[in-house]
Amino acid sequence: MVISGYMQTRGQNCGLSKLWRELYHRHSSKQVLVVRAAWDDSMGDLAEMVWRETMAPQVAVYAYSWGGPTAMNLARQLGFRGIGVDIMVLSDPVYRNLWKLWRVFFRWPKIKVPPSVTRVRWFRQYDTWPFGHELVPENPEATDIRDAVRLYCSHAYMDDADEFQVACHEEAALLLR
Repeated sequence: MVISGYMQTRGQNCGLSKLWRELYHRHSSKQVLVVRAAWDDSMGDLAEMVWRETMAPQVAVYAYSWGGPTAMNLARQLGFRGIGVDIMVLSDPVYRNLWKLWRVFFRWPKIKVPPSVTRVRWFRQYDTWPFGHELVPENPEATDIRDAVRLYCSHAYMDDADEFQVACHEEAALLLR
């Protein structure tokens, strides 16, 4: 599943559009569903579709910016249905609370990773606002969060970064072999 960031639309050509297209063309089949979602889509509906349409799914989630917290919501929704997320690859995930939007300006909010997520690889930058926020596991025994890889580009280009794109393709290939 590829989850876009704030202000990215399905019609826009961005790093996540490219990623989704490439993953879809390389891996989509009767057994592999490659889905693209927006940061503000209903993750409960998406999780329900995965639960209803697949048998013992392997789940990979690739997300950027506000798509990071949305990925956590998806993982929680999947967890309620007994489905885990095998791998999550995140690019500059930005804390989001629509009631306290001002928190995106600070580095101290943390994004909590639910125990239904097995492993997380992530990338962040410190050069332009908004900055990616720290990830913390809700259950450190259930979730392995790798150290963040620092990239030297602005937030707007983090989903285009070669390092992020390559990591997503690596993880898809590992999951589907």
